[in-house]
Amino acid sequence: MPVWGVEKYIRRSLESVMNQDFDDMEVLVVDDCGPDKSIDIAENIKRNHPKGNIIRIIHQPKNMGCWAARNRILEEAKGKYILLIDSDDFFAEGAISALYKQAEMTGAEITYGSIVVVDEEGYPIPNSGVKGILHRNMVLKGKNQLASYANDNIHELKLHNFIWNSLIRTDFIRKHQLKFRKTKFWDDVLFNADMQPLVETAAFIPDITYHYVIRDNSLSSYQPRENIDMAEIRQHISNHEYLKAQSITLRGKPYFEIRVTKMMLNMFYVIIGVIRNKSKLSEKINKNEIREAIHHPLQVKDIIKFKGYKGINLLFWMIGVMPSPISYASICILGKLKKLI
Repeated sequence: MPVWGVEKYIRRSLESVMNQDFDDMEVLVVDDCGPDKSIDIAENIKRNHPKGNIIRIIHQPKNMGCWAARNRILEEAKGKYILLIDSDDFFAEGAISALYKQAEMTGAEITYGSIVVVDEEGYPIPNSGVKGILHRNMVLKGKNQLASYANDNIHELKLHNFIWNSLIRTDFIRKHQLKFRKTKFWDDVLFNADMQPLVETAAFIPDITYHYVIRDNSLSSYQPRENIDMAEIRQHISNHEYLKAQSITLRGKPYFEIRVTKMMLNMFYVIIGVIRNKSKLSEKINKNEIREAIHHPLQVKDIIKFKGYKGINLLFWMIGVMPSPISYASICILGKLKKLI
C-alpha cells in the first residue's frame, strides 16, 4: 500500500486489509513522505490492532511518487503473492481468501476478483467514468490467452488496465524483472501493459473483492475541473505514447491489430479531451504537439495488411502526417462528427 495524502481514507483502507479472514501475510505500508497524518494513522493501527505485528511500515527517503513506492514493495515483499491496494480504496470481506484459494487451485500467475466502483462514503456509483467489472469463474491457460481475452473487442471492457485487486505470483514478477515506470500517474496501467502479454495462466472469480473509490480531488477523478495544468496533459500524452510504442512490440500476436487500434483510439480521446477543455488549460494548445500525439506508430504498408479496423488506422495515419494546422482541424472535424466536441 503506497501512502501519500490519504488521511481521510487510510484507516478504512488499512483496516479492510487487517480484518480479512486470512492471516498468513505481511502488510507493507510505504510512507511516501506525505503532507498529512496518514502514516500516524497507519502506525496507530500497527500498535493497536490485534494483528498489528503483520504491518511493516517502510519509509521512503523523500517523496518519490507512487511508481517508486510500488517498486519498493516489489523489492521488499517476502510472500508467495503480491496484492496491491490503493490507500483510498478498500477490500471486501473475504477478498484475500477468495483470491488465494483460486490462485492455489489453478496455479495462476495472476488472479482477478470483481470490482465495484463507489463514492467516498462507500456507496456504488452506477455511472462513473470507471466501470466496475463482474468476472465469471474461469481460468485462461496458454500464451496470449489473457492478452487476447483483454483485447478481443475495441468497445467492450473485459479487464481493467489497473494493477490493484490482482493477486500476482512474486516469482512471476521477478522472473520477468517487471518494474513500475517513472510517471506522475498511470504507473499501474503501464505496468499492466508490460505484464499482460507475459501471463500464461490467469484465473478469475465472480466474488466482489475490491471497492474502487472515486474521489473528487484525485488524479483519477472524472469530475469537471475549472483549471487543468498543461504539464498534466503532457504526462497523459507521454503515457499514451509509451502504450502506442509498446503495442507495436506485439507484432505477430493474435490480438496485435486490436491492441494497436485501441491505443490509437485512446490517444484520440485524450486529444479530444484537450481540445474540448482548451479554455481551461494553463497554456495554449501547441498544434504540433497534437499532431505528433496522433502520429501512427506503424507504416502504411503495415496497416493495409490489417484484417480489421484498417480504415480507422489509415485515417489516423493520414492525420498524423498532415501539416499541423490541417491535422488539428481534421481532429476537430472528426470530434464534432462523433459528437465529442
